[in-house]
Amino acid sequence: MVHSGLLVCSFFIKERYGRDDSKAIELNKSITIEGIENTEHYQNIWELLRIFLNNHTMPKDDENSMKLFSVNPESIHEYDSKEYHAISFVVSSGSYGVEGNITNRNTKSVMYHRTRDDADVKQFHAIFFIPKDIGEVKVQKGILLFQTIGTYGIKTITTKQMKEYFASVDLTLETRSVSVALFLKKILEDGKLNKITLIKNAISPDPADSMLISSGREEKVFIKPRLKESWVKKLIAFIDGNKDDTIFEINDSVYEDIYITFNLSGRTKTVKLKYLDSFSITEDIPDSIYNNGTSSSEKIIKYMMNTAIEYKEKMVFRVKE
Repeated sequence: MVHSGLLVCSFFIKERYGRDDSKAIELNKSITIEGIENTEHYQNIWELLRIFLNNHTMPKDDENSMKLFSVNPESIHEYDSKEYHAISFVVSSGSYGVEGNITNRNTKSVMYHRTRDDADVKQFHAIFFIPKDIGEVKVQKGILLFQTIGTYGIKTITTKQMKEYFASVDLTLETRSVSVALFLKKILEDGKLNKITLIKNAISPDPADSMLISSGREEKVFIKPRLKESWVKKLIAFIDGNKDDTIFEINDSVYEDIYITFNLSGRTKTVKLKYLDSFSITEDIPDSIYNNGTSSSEKIIKYMMNTAIEYKEKMVFRVKE
């Protein structure tokens, strides 16, 4: 059975040559880009996103990724409310580079011989979602949602095209987890956490070894751990930088690194805890909406919009300065 899912991540835009994230721009305000030869003015981020979509209506051949990429112009729709603005669209994308035979599963006959230049193009829904400013809070982060179909997705190819586009106007696109706390909580509640590994430098008790900077490292491994709420809060505080960047203290023991191993999108991943912010939340689209390949755009978009609204309530709107 073919299932569909969502990749959900946050994004922000910063000045091209600003290395730190504190250079992130406020998305609902006018944007001024000072170039070498001239200065460009945009009403807000939506003007730039519309240009991006309209510039990619013709298939683009990304030879490095060996994929085609385009946006269906008739699929572009905008949504506006007091709390948010959003644009939904459909991306056509597929890989090429492998020969093969397209075979009918019933007749077992070869219907078509696929060459290396033939791309298996599929259609995926996507949404740009940005909350409106709330009082004194000026929003710097928006939400990206990308549909997946089986093992196929478009996050990588779409964000790559977006990064290239924003670089051309002297801006940088960055993507992050929509909420580190929510991501970690989802892994724990869904039983996807396989292992936690605590690592610290191991110093030998033998005085003769004192000439060494270190004599190895010590690892503590917890398999299928069930964590207390207080421990979860410590982990989240460590990720968010509320603790020292380089240490994590448990029962008077100081650890330099923490790795977690978890299941995501059918694969097992191991990541250093402080880098968890770079992962996207993955969740399934119910079979009642995407039933083994049978679906309607209206239902998928409605589900994606509701998902974005739900995550909006749990995300931090500004980049940490």
